[in-house]
Amino acid sequence: MDVRARGERWRIRRGRVNLTVAERLVAFARKHAGDGVPDDVRHEAKRLLLNQLKASVGATDHEVVRILNAWAGATGGEGNAQVLWLGTRMEPARAAMVNGALFEVLDFHDTYIPCYMHATSAVLPAVLAAAQSGGNSGRDVVDALSLGIEVELACARALMPTGYYRGFVPAGLTGGVGAAAGCSLLAGLDGERMRNALAIAMCTAFGTYESVGSMTLSYITGATAMSGLTAAELAGRGMDAPATAFEGDKGMRESYSDEPAEKIGEILDSLGAPWCIHGQSYKSVPTETITHAPIECALALRPRANGRKVARVRILVEPIVVDICDERMERFGDPHSELTARFDLCFCVAAAWRRGRFTLDEMREPAYTDPDILALRSRIELVRDETRESFDGCSMEVEFTDGTTESTSVDAFLGSPGRRMSDDELAGIFRASAEPVLPAGRVDEILAAVWDLESAPDIDGMMSLCRLA
Repeated sequence: MDVRARGERWRIRRGRVNLTVAERLVAFARKHAGDGVPDDVRHEAKRLLLNQLKASVGATDHEVVRILNAWAGATGGEGNAQVLWLGTRMEPARAAMVNGALFEVLDFHDTYIPCYMHATSAVLPAVLAAAQSGGNSGRDVVDALSLGIEVELACARALMPTGYYRGFVPAGLTGGVGAAAGCSLLAGLDGERMRNALAIAMCTAFGTYESVGSMTLSYITGATAMSGLTAAELAGRGMDAPATAFEGDKGMRESYSDEPAEKIGEILDSLGAPWCIHGQSYKSVPTETITHAPIECALALRPRANGRKVARVRILVEPIVVDICDERMERFGDPHSELTARFDLCFCVAAAWRRGRFTLDEMREPAYTDPDILALRSRIELVRDETRESFDGCSMEVEFTDGTTESTSVDAFLGSPGRRMSDDELAGIFRASAEPVLPAGRVDEILAAVWDLESAPDIDGMMSLCRLA
């Protein structure tokens, strides 16, 4: 079949009869921006905002944050958008980039498990930067974040999981689309310009998982936020983009995924029914999502050891977890940095067992070079559990040197949709992360500002509280 002829038929069918994917997404977002986002969705957006503050407050001394903050300040123009916690002011796109990296680097953010992605980390920094620059209200920000995430997840659901299997960072592919949607709403773009913003972002998606274990993964998140905000700004100035940027023969789906085209219509028809924002998983420990259930099991079994020494540990996990960990073991070997330790499930379990906790300290050099932790790591075996269809649960058996065993299982780790993290639990984890580095009383002020954000005339008050000094 002649490719040009096939492409022409697609353009006729989609352009003249049916709305394109970008147009459907714009129609959904604009309708709910006008009618009002449901209260439960707004509340979930505020929870995700607080979760990202939790994820970033301990990340300011990380080298990639230092590099990006210095680069952005040296190369960008003046602006009033703030880098969280550091307090640096810069132009919106660069502030969005640095904040995106802050949200990513500790891997302490949210995860939408069905798509293997962190849906908030690129949308939120773009929305915050655009809102500070544009003087938008707190309610505008909450709605833009809610709708940006929902648009992003619609695209991700159409591309995943095969986009992930191909090696792409899911949020790198679709986070810019969500960011463009949120920023377009804040800027008040009309339908045509908003469609162009989404299409620009669709045409400029990027990010490969070869970046895992390096600073570049955090940069991808930040650059995606910057790209989405820039797409909205350019569309606002009149830049156009192909209407079929998602579904066209050379569009996102064909380029980044092997998912069937039939999925697209089903996903678009189900927008908002239910809202996918409610499907996020929240993290209680600062490491990768696939480690959470195993760490919970280790911390539950440890008190039952009663002085017995561990001979070996078997962890039964969803099969893809074994594949992920085997590939990383081949690439990285023993952990040699904070970033490689964070993506080493067996190391994380060993560190939790040896230290009886899992905090940021368990990611630092004294932990990932600890011979006792590394020795236990070498005795941990991952086993495929064909009955598990998700990595929000696992089973663990610990065999001791005297031949006795202890076992336990977790069907849904704390923070996953099957075991929802309460507002108080989320606030408590934020408090534990923030109080050691913030002035006395600041945590309570930030919590009040986040929960009351809808009533704020702008977000400057909340942002001014999010400073280390």
